[in-house]
Amino acid sequence: MKIVTLICRILLGAAFVFFGANILHPFMPMHAPPPDSLPGHYQIAMSTGWMKVVGAGQLIGGVLVLIGGTLPLGLCILCPITVNILCFHLFLTGGKMIGPGILCAVLELVLIYAYRESFAGIFSTSERPTG
Repeated sequence: MKIVTLICRILLGAAFVFFGANILHPFMPMHAPPPDSLPGHYQIAMSTGWMKVVGAGQLIGGVLVLIGGTLPLGLCILCPITVNILCFHLFLTGGKMIGPGILCAVLELVLIYAYRESFAGIFSTSERPTG
């Protein structure tokens, strides 16, 4: 399990570092969707500067996952971004190109399972006293 965890950590961290850096400082050409399509409208809305925040989140989360000791914090940053990626591909593109998003989600689930003791407070089923 240690080797699987290490492979998942490296793949997930490297992917988010790479693509987060590409958002912040474009070095890989990406084609723009047609402006009258749903993905085009989404891209126009995100181009207000919010995409730089998402790119910074991807970069920081990816680095935290790669470091290892900070992996749970990195996953807490990356999980909402991954949900956004999945929702974008499911609802705005009709499921096209969803493979990388599913791969990232699976890698994150494996890492959450491997580090489940770090997330015990989130997944705790015991009732807490109120007041």
